[in-house]
Amino acid sequence: MAKKMTGIVAQFGTKGYGFITGDDGEKYFVHQKNVYNKSRLRGDTRVAFKVETSDKGLVAVNVKLEKGAEEKKPLTDSTIKLMFTFLLVMQIITSYYAFFK
Repeated sequence: MAKKMTGIVAQFGTKGYGFITGDDGEKYFVHQKNVYNKSRLRGDTRVAFKVETSDKGLVAVNVKLEKGAEEKKPLTDSTIKLMFTFLLVMQIITSYYAFFK
């Protein structure tokens, strides 16, 4: 039976695996395939996970970001384009009033 734990991501590399330091002080191996919702883990992020034992040691499975520690979603391309368009319109309006009024 898998035991529920919480901890902090100690390291997580670009190759898709790393280690979590549990609140009990143990280190748990974590692979990207064991992360819930395909979230990308980063160092010093609090997570909740289940522990299973394998031939090579303790493994964290079903890893989820704890509430409040959820990552902010990056801006989408359409949002960035909308912001630049708004900025351009504001500059045109400002230029009009500065030079033609």
